[in-house]
Amino acid sequence: MAMAAPMHTITDIRPMPTPIDVRFLTLIQWLSPAFPTGAFAYSHGIETAIHEGWIANAKDLERWLRDCLSDGSGRADAIWLRLAHAADDPSEIDAKARAFALAQERLREADRQGAAFVATVNAVWGQALPEMLLPVAVGRAARLTELDVDAAATLYLQSFVANLTLAATRLGPIGQTTGQRIIHSLQSLCLDIAEETKAADADDVHGNAFLSDIASMAHETLESRLFQS
Repeated sequence: MAMAAPMHTITDIRPMPTPIDVRFLTLIQWLSPAFPTGAFAYSHGIETAIHEGWIANAKDLERWLRDCLSDGSGRADAIWLRLAHAADDPSEIDAKARAFALAQERLREADRQGAAFVATVNAVWGQALPEMLLPVAVGRAARLTELDVDAAATLYLQSFVANLTLAATRLGPIGQTTGQRIIHSLQSLCLDIAEETKAADADDVHGNAFLSDIASMAHETLESRLFQS
């Protein structure tokens, strides 16, 4: 004789997931490739690295991006973003971030993307942000629109990885599927850096991704360039 299936109790029923806050969608919009910052025009020195043979395959690219995240611009940008979010006036943070830029093209990259980000946020969200470097602008805009700074830092790092992976894909050493694998493999590192930078201040900003910095400097004189940095 078949036994009847057990009845589920109230405690067996899983709660419905909490709806995603519209503010989280705003962060995704700001840090998506569709947002008009012109990120597609910058390779952050990766064009030089590919030209010199320093990045020749997927393994090279992933290692390069890991260094940029943990010891280069990724970590530094997360700190500037957090400090701008915490500051009543982000102008001093912006000035410090500019002083820490290690190459002319690196500074121009963050400056132009920041200006484009600010122009769109001001037009769509009704803010009055002055022009700032991109990570500072994102931090300030997140504060003014009451967006979570931890989510902003994490998604900024994810966007940083995605944009540079796209640049490498356009330059040819990897395909699109491989690029997505690399972005996926670096998710945990993005989360770790976002967590590690929670209590950081300007004194904690440093750069040990020396080859990335050299690539950015050398890009200024690279011939037949596809990217602006």
